[in-house]
Amino acid sequence: MDVLSLAQLRLALKTHQKRIRAGGNLPTFKAIADLAGVHRDTLYALIDGDRISIRSQYAISKAIKEVDAQIAYQTKTKVMSFDLTAAGPKLSFGINKLNIFS
Repeated sequence: MDVLSLAQLRLALKTHQKRIRAGGNLPTFKAIADLAGVHRDTLYALIDGDRISIRSQYAISKAIKEVDAQIAYQTKTKVMSFDLTAAGPKLSFGINKLNIFS
């Protein structure tokens, strides 16, 4: 099995985090950490740019691939809205009105 690089893991976790914030019904970071056998703070440390052990990198990589396989056929977002504001048009996803494009 190929181990994802730290940059690939960061990107995957940030994307997962954005999808959760946008209202997606996805596994939590706690669930991913439990699947990988690491503490969830390790995931947040990785997102923040800290280095992690090769064992943690391997375990998180495996867990991310499993989660991606589980959610591959789920809808990426639940709600989408288009707002016209003084700053211009904004496309938002999710129930939190999180601006993705502006």
